[in-house]
Amino acid sequence: MKADTGSAYPSAPAGPGLNAAVERYYDTTLDLYEDLWGEHVHHGFWDAGERPGNDEERHAATDRLVRELVAYAGIPSGARVLDVGCGIGGPALHLAGPLGCTVEGITLSAAQAARANEKAAAAGLAERASFHQRDALANGYPDASFDALWAVESLMHIADRTAFFAEAMRLLRPGGILAIATWSVRDGELTPDEHRVVEQILRHQVMPSFSSLEEHERLATAAGFTGVSSVDWSANVANSWEPTFAQVRELDNGRAMMRDLARDRGVDVLGFFYAGPLMLKGFSTGAVTYGAVRAVKPAGSAVKPAGSAVQPAGSAVMSAGSAGGD
Repeated sequence: MKADTGSAYPSAPAGPGLNAAVERYYDTTLDLYEDLWGEHVHHGFWDAGERPGNDEERHAATDRLVRELVAYAGIPSGARVLDVGCGIGGPALHLAGPLGCTVEGITLSAAQAARANEKAAAAGLAERASFHQRDALANGYPDASFDALWAVESLMHIADRTAFFAEAMRLLRPGGILAIATWSVRDGELTPDEHRVVEQILRHQVMPSFSSLEEHERLATAAGFTGVSSVDWSANVANSWEPTFAQVRELDNGRAMMRDLARDRGVDVLGFFYAGPLMLKGFSTGAVTYGAVRAVKPAGSAVKPAGSAVQPAGSAVMSAGSAGGD
């Protein structure tokens, strides 16, 4: 069975329904992710064969993934960066801090944007990092506004990935860099069992579909990007779902706790708890993969005038594609 890169599953409908579902999921799980995973709501990165350790090592691994993507994509110091699906701002604050970048972060979740702005202010980085509730495909920024477009674990929430790459091309200045880290799926055929696991992951994580790393490369090339490449980091990140790392523990009162959460926040919150075992199974079979994609907007690309300032639109407009998590 071939991986479906275009369909949407019932719990993650395409169009405005998908955006609303993504927003609701991250609004209701914000504190869970932050309490358990800390600054970064994304995978950790280890050398192949390394095992997760204590909390300090867990946080170091998520920090490292950001550094690995910076190095792989070649994000320059001082760049103006759009962070698509900024989450609570972990990667953006690294870009704004050690790299001295100016970062605009966008997410469908108002709660995430508010928390990211709080964290930027606490870190003394509010002048270089700001966060807004915005749709990735209807963001209100002028053409050629950014030196880099950064998307860490957000593209899986966007149904129309062709439109995403076209929008990235529009937003980048000539010579600008597109840097993506994403959950993905093995290119080609999946077995029926593998397809069922992937479908469950998509349903519980409010994602319309997975694309393979190869498909991401094809889409970037079709959009006009050059220097397109990808790297498979599956072996480096799979331990993120090892129970002691993910910190999603089976408590004695686990079922009662989940019932209480579902009653208080809605059933969508339960996807948080189903993710670990499903992702471990997906990685173990090779059906689920993870990697980075790099692409460059050609230096000679014609663009419309970018305007004198980079400002988000005054209101959040939701289209059939979005991003919520970092």
